Amino acid sequence: MAVAPSSHSFTLAELNRLDRPVGMLYRLGDSDPETPVVDEFHLAKGRIDRHELRPGLWLAASDLVVDFPYQSVWRQPTYFSVIALLQGKLHLHQDSALDLCAQGGVSATGGAARPLVASHAAGQQIRSLCLTVLETTDMGEDQSSELLAKALRNPGQCLQPWSLQPHLAVAFEHLFNCMWSGTLNQLLREGIGLQLLSHGLHCAIDAPSQKQPPLSPRDRQMLERVRQKLHACPGDDHSLHELARLACMSPSTLRAKFQAAYQCSVFHWLRQRRLEVAREQLAQGWSVQQAAHYVGYRHATNFSTAFRERYGICPSRLASL
Repeated sequence: MAVAPSSHSFTLAELNRLDRPVGMLYRLGDSDPETPVVDEFHLAKGRIDRHELRPGLWLAASDLVVDFPYQSVWRQPTYFSVIALLQGKLHLHQDSALDLCAQGGVSATGGAARPLVASHAAGQQIRSLCLTVLETTDMGEDQSSELLAKALRNPGQCLQPWSLQPHLAVAFEHLFNCMWSGTLNQLLREGIGLQLLSHGLHCAIDAPSQKQPPLSPRDRQMLERVRQKLHACPGDDHSLHELARLACMSPSTLRAKFQAAYQCSVFHWLRQRRLEVAREQLAQGWSVQQAAHYVGYRHATNFSTAFRERYGICPSRLASL
């Protein structure tokens, strides 16, 4: 199991009290929001730092080991949220669904038919930043307010995934490790919060304006052939040209249309599938090196790094259970 970043254990009631100002609800697993649950049920151990940077603008830095699966639900009818995931995995669902993995981010807009729901699987360490902008937020600058208004009325998808750039990841990690206090720490939080907001707004506003290739029924059928090939044979040495021939597309067309259909690149999907299969083999008693080679990794060290980024634990820990 992952090592808790601190000894504090959060109950369901504590999480709901902590995030009441931003209108967030926590519930167990896939339970219905109307189903009564035990408030003192312990869900996770670790650290959550939540601060109101300015009225209506909240930044939460979470470093948790999840002991029991739970969900967080954004109940505000109008909001804008940006999530950056440094470690672990979240399953997000709104009008569409996606898996947010380590070193990834997502911009989420309220006002959809369904609220945003984030599912946290047990047995992993999750380190994340979440910036939430409520409808009442006063940014103090006309241009910033205009950008927020544009994001909220954007007719594109409510969930816009993006990759966390290395320089942003380094800056965000600094927030977790910084020993500053008082005004210096407050300035650091606000600076990182505004970085996260600007990047999230850029992706929410500009990404949908980029024309995506139209996906015909035949396109989806051909793309599904590629996805099934990757699913069935994750350990094979796949190439983009080989997969493009399978899809009867050019490599560049396959790259663009796969991204449009599955919200990730071909080889990102393959990498996640490989790690998923490797985790299954480790749970059955395989060694780290056996699992790594089985799913196509030539070097166990590269596999271990990718596995830890995805699941928040070292594969050797899982193999020893």
